[in-house]
Amino acid sequence: MLEVDFNEPNPRLKRSIMDTCAAFGPVRSVKVHRQQSPFAVIEMTDPAQTIELAGKFGGSTFGTSALIHLTPKSS
Repeated sequence: MLEVDFNEPNPRLKRSIMDTCAAFGPVRSVKVHRQQSPFAVIEMTDPAQTIELAGKFGGSTFGTSALIHLTPKSS
């Protein structure tokens, strides 16, 4: 799971996630879903980077995208 600040508006939340994931390689896009069980779909440029990203945060991969569950940041 990736810890995020859910008090942030969507554009800032997406940027925060993109910045975190950029450590694994170039990020093409981030889509955030806050309802029910929050998650983000992060599209990377390379499948190997996607696998590494998903492994780090316990997510799933499909093609060059990773589905990562989101959790509130600890105070």
